[in-house]
Amino acid sequence: MRVTRRRVFYVIIIIVIGLLVVRTSSLIYKRRQEQITSPQVQAERIIPVQVARVERGEIKSFLTVSGLIEPKEIVRVFAKSIGQAKEILVQEGTRVEKDDILMRLDDEQIRLQVAQAKANLDVAEASLERIKAGARPQEINQAEAAVRQAKINLDSADENYQKMQKLFSEGAISEQQLDQAKNHFEIAQAQYEVASESYKLVSEGASPEDIKTVEAQVRQAQSALELARSQLNNSIVRAPISGSVTGISVKTGELVSSAMPLLSIMDSNELFLKTGISEKDIAAVHIGQDTEILIDAFPEVKFSGEVASKGVIVDPTSKTMEIKIKIVEPHVDISPGMFARGNILIAHNPDTLTIPSTALTRRVEGLFVFVLDKNEDTVSKRPIITGITEGNQVEIIDGLQEDEIIVILGNIAIEEGERVRVTNREALE
Repeated sequence: MRVTRRRVFYVIIIIVIGLLVVRTSSLIYKRRQEQITSPQVQAERIIPVQVARVERGEIKSFLTVSGLIEPKEIVRVFAKSIGQAKEILVQEGTRVEKDDILMRLDDEQIRLQVAQAKANLDVAEASLERIKAGARPQEINQAEAAVRQAKINLDSADENYQKMQKLFSEGAISEQQLDQAKNHFEIAQAQYEVASESYKLVSEGASPEDIKTVEAQVRQAQSALELARSQLNNSIVRAPISGSVTGISVKTGELVSSAMPLLSIMDSNELFLKTGISEKDIAAVHIGQDTEILIDAFPEVKFSGEVASKGVIVDPTSKTMEIKIKIVEPHVDISPGMFARGNILIAHNPDTLTIPSTALTRRVEGLFVFVLDKNEDTVSKRPIITGITEGNQVEIIDGLQEDEIIVILGNIAIEEGERVRVTNREALE
């Protein structure tokens, strides 16, 4: 019985060892078969791809920017003088034209100053007219009569003085009486000289110096009147530009000065997208370039625009340069302050070769595409030179010809000369 069990045990061991040997031999054989057949399988690999033809057409390149819509001009309006707001003639949103009256300040005191300056000018002008016209005949006659009377008085005083001198030499009068006669003579002589000079002035008219003096007085009065009228005009606040009134900051009765803005006027006849471009794009942007403008408030509308202005310096903080894009003839009411985006047309080739960007393959040796061979089941690697890009289309400057068939999907895993299977056969037709 013991012998039987031992035999069974040995038989089992032999069977297990035999199974292991068979299993090992099978694995070795399988690996050898794989090594033998592997190059054949690899050579027979066929990669599914999609293809497209090289097309000739138009391509554009855009620079996308964003910013806010701004009006052509916003002007803050100040008073030119200090005064009390007497009358406000506009309100928020009022449309005004240049030089329209916006506000009046209290002008009562200034009007009085104008009236006084006008009166002073009238007096000065009258004096100038009188001195230029000369003396009237009555005045000349009066001066002449005064000379004759002064001459009579002088002759009488002279005769009396000579008489008194003789009497004094004879001892008939005192020295005091002689001195009195002498004084009367000298007074009469002086009066005669004054009358003669007065007659001369009246008959000959005013001197050039006298006329210049009065003319200067007239000019001074004119300047004073002009100053008063200017102050009166400054009490009226007028619109410096045409536009819509915004931001009124003063009420009737309040005191205003030239240091505080009264209101603003916005000229929105022209609207601009104000934005910035980075340093690397400065050379590509020029005044006059066409721009497509998109405004979030009007998602279904595309506006036309053009670059209207370009800055001259780069902001040292943001490293951008300011530009403004004018919206050309907007056909809806666009409000300043809206957010907008602009696509600036920086390059345009109307007749060039283009391919989908997915066809491009970039490796260490450079940029290239895979071109389908004439047998339509293998591919060749072709180096290329690209130009501008629009969306998923790329311009081809060199390396391809029109209507050549290129791989656009599946090109990542293939190599030069590999077999492919075109899954979109309609592209070959």
